[in-house]
Amino acid sequence: MTFEHETTVRQAAVKAGLTLRHVRIEHERFERALRFGATDVQSAMDLRAPDRLVLNYTRLMMGFVLFQPRARHMLMIGLGGGSLPKFCHRHFPGTDITVVEIDPRVMALRDQFEVPPDQQDFRVVQSDGADFVAAMDDASYDVIMVDGFNADDMSPSLGTQNFYCHCARLLTTGGVLVCNLHELDLYFGAYLERITLSFNGETVAVAAREGGNSIAFARKGMALSARMPKHLRCPSGMSEQAWAGIEAEVHDVLRETRNPLDAF
Repeated sequence: MTFEHETTVRQAAVKAGLTLRHVRIEHERFERALRFGATDVQSAMDLRAPDRLVLNYTRLMMGFVLFQPRARHMLMIGLGGGSLPKFCHRHFPGTDITVVEIDPRVMALRDQFEVPPDQQDFRVVQSDGADFVAAMDDASYDVIMVDGFNADDMSPSLGTQNFYCHCARLLTTGGVLVCNLHELDLYFGAYLERITLSFNGETVAVAAREGGNSIAFARKGMALSARMPKHLRCPSGMSEQAWAGIEAEVHDVLRETRNPLDAF
């Protein structure tokens, strides 16, 4: 079976609901976790600080601030427990955020993870992320974050060349695509190649410190190293405490961007 044929089969299975696993919430001390299937933790929330980014890979995804510290419009594909949407909504005042989630069971848990209600500058839309980007107008966003996993692997519709090309089309000049991938995924290399092709080589992958995740950053129409800060600093509107929580991971992205040959 070819890669393209297998991808088509997997997409059909997802849309038919054949890959859905039990979605459940678990508690351990001060954390509330969202799980799909038997073992994978999709999201975690610190009950004492609901907006804190608990998982390392989510903090690493915040590396986009190196390239777009004052994003006006953000698109997030994949809600999960809402860690990234909550963090960005709180710490980037004035940024308009749209979150797209395909699974209504996940959307039904948003209150339990204290995801903000829909409002003027924040909304959660039920849709297939691939269909959503295909229907949007050009240059609509400064940042697109993709974190769409089911119980077994990444949603196949979020790994096609067509999807990445649409993401590039939707970004403003200098805009950033941030994709959560898994290094053990059979198609990990193929996904990186497709992102790189869609963004004319302006791509870097940064391995998370735990969990086997790797975050791909791609920039539209500009070199990744262009206008990079010489020194890390807290973004405008973000508290020093929140910045302290993500600074180490942002530094990881800065280091890999300065040494791109070591990033793949």
